[in-house]
Amino acid sequence: MIAPRLEWLLPEPLLDPPAFAGFGRPVATLLARRGFRDDDGLRAFLEAGEAGLHDVSLMADADVALARIERALAAGERIAIWGDYDADGMTAVAVWSIALRAVGAEAARHVPSRLAEGYGLSRAGLERLAASGVGLVITCDCGVVNVAEVEDARRLGMDVIVTDHHLPSGPLPNALAVVDPHRPDCAYPDPDLTGAGIAFKLAAALVARRGVTVPDLAAIAAIGTVADMAPMTGESRAIVRLGVAELAATQRAGLRALLARAADHPEQPTARDLAFGLAPRINAAGRIDDAELAISLLLEEDPAAAERIADELEEVHRRRRELTVAAVEIATKLAATDPGSGPVAIRDDEWAPGIVGLVAGRLSDALGRPVAVAARIGEELRGSVRAPLDFHVAAALEACAPMLSKRGGHAGAGGFSLPAEGWNAFAAAWGALPRPYPPDPARSPERAGRLAIDLVLPAAHLGWALADEIDRLAPFGPGHVEPILAVTGLTVVEARRVGAGAEHLAIRLRRGAETFDAIGFGTPLDRPLPEAESGLDLVGTLERDEFQGMPRLRLRILDYADAGESPLAARRLAITQDALRPAADPVAIG
Repeated sequence: MIAPRLEWLLPEPLLDPPAFAGFGRPVATLLARRGFRDDDGLRAFLEAGEAGLHDVSLMADADVALARIERALAAGERIAIWGDYDADGMTAVAVWSIALRAVGAEAARHVPSRLAEGYGLSRAGLERLAASGVGLVITCDCGVVNVAEVEDARRLGMDVIVTDHHLPSGPLPNALAVVDPHRPDCAYPDPDLTGAGIAFKLAAALVARRGVTVPDLAAIAAIGTVADMAPMTGESRAIVRLGVAELAATQRAGLRALLARAADHPEQPTARDLAFGLAPRINAAGRIDDAELAISLLLEEDPAAAERIADELEEVHRRRRELTVAAVEIATKLAATDPGSGPVAIRDDEWAPGIVGLVAGRLSDALGRPVAVAARIGEELRGSVRAPLDFHVAAALEACAPMLSKRGGHAGAGGFSLPAEGWNAFAAAWGALPRPYPPDPARSPERAGRLAIDLVLPAAHLGWALADEIDRLAPFGPGHVEPILAVTGLTVVEARRVGAGAEHLAIRLRRGAETFDAIGFGTPLDRPLPEAESGLDLVGTLERDEFQGMPRLRLRILDYADAGESPLAARRLAITQDALRPAADPVAIG
């Protein structure tokens, strides 16, 4: 018999959820659990757009930064944009480049090499900008921890405007302006903007002051917002919704070429396309090639040039995928030697440093643990961290600060550097950190291997109507995750392993007289396959797919169990009884 691999956290039954216009009872149950109480509140959340954006002047130093940029424009002063080599940083650079070009300034761009310079400001890069006549440097997605480097820039005769969303780790740099909603004295209503989100807010305010309309700013900022896993609530949600609408109408050749390769339906892109299509391609350039490749594509307006750059980026993306698959396989084996639910640290000096964040993310998702992954560059180790929601990455790295030469990050992700000889001490200190972190005496530690379920449904309720209602809740992300369904009443027709390494699982299921497909990615190879004609309960998300050109629905598998071993067994009678209710009144159990 097959038992669940994870612990299923079933919701308490909600027998009388409030009604929401246009939603059946299953999704109404979900919405009630997520705190919605009436149509007005739900509509404001789902239709977030320009009305959901706050006045950027509420952000500390924002007006100082805008005033300084306008003085530079009036004086014809040379401006440089200093970015980061991830999708958030690169899209922020592109947003500033487009906005400044629209008001008459062709800004210089500097995105440091991941290998040669590393994250953040560097004296060598600043010296090159000063030598080229730059008088004002605007950082994107970096700078708030670069106290010494900002002083270097001042000595070189340049003003610095820091725009960042990472947590300050000490005194703020002595920049002309530090625009970061996480600075202690900033009372901005929504601190969860990404670097691209902050660039969008400032750049949009700048062009508005000039009376100029500039397309594609939200479109590009939305890519960075989704890539950096911003909460899909508040302003970040509004930016993504505005950006998806802009992408659908964009005439920018670079964006159209990117959509053609990365979106299922380029004329109707979705937030899922941003997360799984556009952002990984943008990220690939900074991970294993040159970030300028991706930035130039975002800015390109000539169709022929855009096609050429997009093809080159596609090849970089393909190579990045191959490197990641191989590294994740090795990392999974290394992690298996460190059982438990606490933080784990993994190092392999053969890995490309640009993929360590991806490896950390894949392992953290699979293990439900905080994961630090590092690779060697010369005498230095550079690493990335990803973690579940109960573990604050930036705070945890701060706890390890005495061992690190550089660190930075936010709640869900971060990066660090340290001398190679210090790895063992760091790994030991990292592994000893408690969960949750920071410790909270009022909470019991989250255990690895938990799966929080939103809805328990009989299989008869899976269909296009349910899929359409779930789609209306998008975009999904932290704070508003894609609904996880526990589905009962399924019979196995066939189960088999697929993929080059047999690492994926495909199950054909029967519900009544119909068949239904489900797919699981990265399923453990030692997990038993369900037997044909056995009853199965399955946990996953409902997604749209195409097969031989025809649309279909399928389940993305997160876990499964034989019906007799399932945590749903105790609810079987109630679920069966509810499945017999009239179809016009579908009911969610749990």
